[in-house]
Amino acid sequence: MNSKKKVGIALEGGGAKGAYQIGVLKALMELEIEYDCVVGTSIGALNGISYVLKDYENSAELWKKIDFSYSDNRKKSKTSSDIFEKITKNIDKFEKSYLSSTGKDPEPLFDFYREVVREDKMRGSKIEYGLTTYCLTDRKPLKLFKEDIPQGLLHEFVFASCYLPVFTPRPIDGKYYLDGSMFLKLPVEMAVEKGCDVIVAIRLRPEIYDYSGFKGSQIIDIAPDEFLSSTLEASSDRIMWMIEKGYEDAIRILTEKRSMF
Repeated sequence: MNSKKKVGIALEGGGAKGAYQIGVLKALMELEIEYDCVVGTSIGALNGISYVLKDYENSAELWKKIDFSYSDNRKKSKTSSDIFEKITKNIDKFEKSYLSSTGKDPEPLFDFYREVVREDKMRGSKIEYGLTTYCLTDRKPLKLFKEDIPQGLLHEFVFASCYLPVFTPRPIDGKYYLDGSMFLKLPVEMAVEKGCDVIVAIRLRPEIYDYSGFKGSQIIDIAPDEFLSSTLEASSDRIMWMIEKGYEDAIRILTEKRSMF
């Protein structure tokens, strides 16, 4: 579909819930909706790779194989928002405790995804790509586009965007980073900053979202109408269900909003 409007995709963070976004990608491809910019936080940053490369098939297969079993039974009742709120209340105390902890080893998960982050193809794509992360070392939230990330480190910063504090501390060039959801779960503003006229916001929670602050862009909101899964735990059956639900929701909403593109 040809369009004079600049179209952006904004992908919310949410761990295992991110399978829903893969279903939305399938719908976008089937409806031949073109987009110019992709921004994501946490799992949204990782899924954003698939959006830039328009690689639904491989992404869906990987999601069906991935092991989401990083939950900590002692903290099972806490959401990622609860954890981040506790961190920000006393970040100095958190940093000291965190850097001396062992946590869950993320390497098996990251090894699984290293080949997905095809840096040469990502940098060669005309589609803009951005992510969020939080630099714990500098106490600084970061909104980075691919041109801001040093050559050879794209995958590291994608992982940094997903870096929940349940994982073993893992530095990039001597600095430590945390999940971008620390400060920005849904990076619509990054697509606005890139001049997108229409932004498809793909959320992972059924709560109503306030877009009133983005008056310069038209927002198409795609979100589930029910709970998808916990952040760090989902069975393979649940993942397949989320992919299908994302597809069905997106087909319905994007068909209704097609005139906006």
